[in-house]
Amino acid sequence: MKLLALETSLRQSSFALLEGDQLLRQVELDPTLRTAAAITPALEEAFQRADWKPADVALIAVSHGPGSFTGLRIGVATAKALAYVAQAEVLGIDTLRVIAAQSPAEIESVQTVIDAQRQEVFVAKYQRDGADWVAATTPEIVEMDAWIASLQPGDCVSGTALAKLSEEIPAGVTVVPQSCWRPMAATVGQLAYADYMAGARGDHWNLAPQYFRKSAAEEKLES
Repeated sequence: MKLLALETSLRQSSFALLEGDQLLRQVELDPTLRTAAAITPALEEAFQRADWKPADVALIAVSHGPGSFTGLRIGVATAKALAYVAQAEVLGIDTLRVIAAQSPAEIESVQTVIDAQRQEVFVAKYQRDGADWVAATTPEIVEMDAWIASLQPGDCVSGTALAKLSEEIPAGVTVVPQSCWRPMAATVGQLAYADYMAGARGDHWNLAPQYFRKSAAEEKLES
């Protein structure tokens, strides 16, 4: 099964081509360029190098949030458009689950965090379940200081928000290596393939970004 995975939830975006759960190629987009402008020519080049046509793709996976409003919209819109053209299956994968799945093999439980701006973080806790990671809590928005205060010795944490917070993490809390913090498209694809083989199916008409909050513009209109 040929699979295309997209990860555009944060500033540094990536996409990956996989055969089943085997990574063939992963491309990281230049973070200085607008993802909306960079992703289509990069995909075209990758498909050409792999000798793939859009119709060859059977499954398209995309991280659907939480994350950047703009990044999530681009990723989901691209996935839906490609799925329509290729008549492919499409699955959305939680961004925080992707980060959890990148944890080292010895980690059994982890809280994953990404910056939600406004001195807040998106956070969820995941438990290892064989080769999978399952949510022990639903993703939520928490004040940074409150989240740090909630951590206990024995907890384990990962995610890009730690770039700001790593020096504030209490003693006794395990911090996953920085190389695991950023969600990658290859992991999105591997999780989606496992979900698909376990029976998960998506609907590209109803696939939507999971923002977990209203945009600043929406909040301003309501104020």
